[in-house]
Amino acid sequence: MLSMDTEKILKKLSDTKSITEFLQENKEQFNLASIGDYIELEIKNKKLTKASIIRKSGVNKRFFFDILSGKKTPNRRYIIRIFLALDIDFADVQWYLKACDYPQLYAKNKRDSIIIYCLNKKICVDECNRMLNRVGLENLGFENV
Repeated sequence: MLSMDTEKILKKLSDTKSITEFLQENKEQFNLASIGDYIELEIKNKKLTKASIIRKSGVNKRFFFDILSGKKTPNRRYIIRIFLALDIDFADVQWYLKACDYPQLYAKNKRDSIIIYCLNKKICVDECNRMLNRVGLENLGFENV
């Protein structure tokens, strides 16, 4: 991530004499992007194709492009499917979820802990669904098992 950590922003905020100047100087630090913007950024940074992410995530093509354009707001399950397909690191997934007002994954939640394991081990969506199914938990949907 290129962003400054919250403590540094708070320090700069407490040291500033002008809120207008602070906002102008730090505009790139504020979370104004949509989840679609972040997905686009990851696809570009990882030099992947949208088609490969659609295929790996199992998300409907039209819905995927509606997410990217901001026409649709996906639920957390769709976002996690896409993040798994993108092989995004767990810490970045947590940041993206928080930045876009989705509940973060919680290790004390059995289902979330399996998803965290899958993110950390770079396990594909279908295998993650199989793992969730094996222990009787709600999967991420649209599995090809």
